[in-house]
Amino acid sequence: MKTAAVTHILVPVDFSTASLGALAHAEELAHRSGADLTLLYVIEPVVAPMEFNAAAIIDANQTALAENKLEALVAAEVRHGVEANTMVAEGEASATIIEVASERAVDLIVMGTHGHSGLRHLLLGSKAERVVRGATCPVMTVGPIRDRDDS
Repeated sequence: MKTAAVTHILVPVDFSTASLGALAHAEELAHRSGADLTLLYVIEPVVAPMEFNAAAIIDANQTALAENKLEALVAAEVRHGVEANTMVAEGEASATIIEVASERAVDLIVMGTHGHSGLRHLLLGSKAERVVRGATCPVMTVGPIRDRDDS
């Protein structure tokens, strides 16, 4: 069975431990396959009163801060000559990840999960689950690293 080559990997990053773990896996996959990486940070909209006009300033500052953090992350974590791009987008995280993957012809999305289950998952939903269900390309989810119990 022949498989399609992976040439472009999207890694949604929120700077959590889970997303940094996903980045490590994606970077290794990119190194082995020769794929390019795109690190995506999604700024979710904040609901503010109409008279509070500073929202645009906050968004500009948040975007600049996210861009700087992404560039620093690429410099610190992406090695082996892997080509990495960064992108900051605004919107609901899951929908934005799916949209960017489609627009950029991504072959694979690699994203971290926080490993929540049970009632918390039912109440809050799962961004990763929504991406898995909505994406038109494969999605690899990377769970949190847990300590092994040797007893």
